[in-house]
Amino acid sequence: MQNVETPQEGHADLPDIPRSALRTLQGRIDYLRALLDLERPLRIVDVGANPVNVPDYAELLAIGACEVWGFEPEPEAFAALKAQAGANTHVIQRAIGKTGKGKFYPHRSTGLGSTLKMDAASVSYLGRPGWHANQGEGTEIDLIALDDMPTGELPRPDLLKIDIQGGELDVLESAQETLSEAIAVITEVRFAQMYADEPMWAEIDLELRHQGFVLHKMAAVKSIPVGNSMRAQMVSAHFRSQMLDGDAVYIRDPREMDDWTGDQVRQLAIAAAGVFNSYDLVIACLDHLVTRGEIAAQAPADFFNKLPKWMTKAA
Repeated sequence: MQNVETPQEGHADLPDIPRSALRTLQGRIDYLRALLDLERPLRIVDVGANPVNVPDYAELLAIGACEVWGFEPEPEAFAALKAQAGANTHVIQRAIGKTGKGKFYPHRSTGLGSTLKMDAASVSYLGRPGWHANQGEGTEIDLIALDDMPTGELPRPDLLKIDIQGGELDVLESAQETLSEAIAVITEVRFAQMYADEPMWAEIDLELRHQGFVLHKMAAVKSIPVGNSMRAQMVSAHFRSQMLDGDAVYIRDPREMDDWTGDQVRQLAIAAAGVFNSYDLVIACLDHLVTRGEIAAQAPADFFNKLPKWMTKAA
């Protein structure tokens, strides 16, 4: 669990992605990369890179437009991540948090293991009373802050993605230097408590704002039925009234874009186009580069014209 593995590069296949989707994305990204004259791919650090879910950056990675450093401490999840790692992917078996000793509580449901214990009352209310069972006393692990990673092992990322079931705030609070030049953070946020003493969305929002980021969008929100006496007879799709968690996209405060480097503006355009699908933000970045005199005045319109016709009034 606390074993350290030097970043590796693999060449296994990525999760299946429709060829048509890749071609469509690649056309836009190739245009942007040529326009912006980028010297390197978008750098993404993924904390909790358990391959149980396909990450939002999968298509960008498949076309070679980003480079990923994925952290996963669980042995089985790490082995699966390493097995499917493709080019431009580095996998690291470390547990990220505040540097020091901690405990890890495994869970029978893949992806629900955490450095925090399930809260019995909370998961019972959520209709999952068995989720807190058989967690035991946990396994001792070594945690390391992103700011304490050895020199040369991790570059400063453009985008940080976190999904570690309640430990997100610890990662953020101990990554201020690492995030000092980042342009986006995608983090899981909780609306209804699952783990004992876990930070809620409000606390994560305050920390990210303290570090100069603002909420841009919710990439996904999950809601579930609460536990009740009629639960077994309910069609779940009609009773998902309790917000549980979601993936929140934060970007560096765009009101201060005049103070950014040109590379930060460029990398945000790539992230917005290839990771979290905010095409209006892409065009805003291009507009800003036009005002700096760094790209041609026609570039925002040229990019807009590459979007699907159903997205425009011309349709």
